[in-house]
Amino acid sequence: MPEDKKAKTEETPTPTPTPEAPATVDVSLTVADLRNLRTIIDIASTRGAFRGAELKSVGEAFEKLDNFVKAVDAKAQAETSAASTPETASEQTPAEEEKK
Repeated sequence: MPEDKKAKTEETPTPTPTPEAPATVDVSLTVADLRNLRTIIDIASTRGAFRGAELKSVGEAFEKLDNFVKAVDAKAQAETSAASTPETASEQTPAEEEKK
């Protein structure tokens, strides 16, 4: 019987798993995500999710996030309005030139 035990222990060892490359994760953060975070903070504070001592830091983070989103929105609005207005007088329609 000792031979049987020896035969079982002499089996090939299980191979060690080779480390695989980590899965690629999308780490992008969009302005829409930031708007959602702003809404989440607002809802959570309305529902009393934060303690009194936490309110200052939550409020500061909310203000930074809110100001950033508003600045991005204002920049996008300015770019949109700049693209829709004519840049030179030569782009005016004949009706607009007759008024002059």
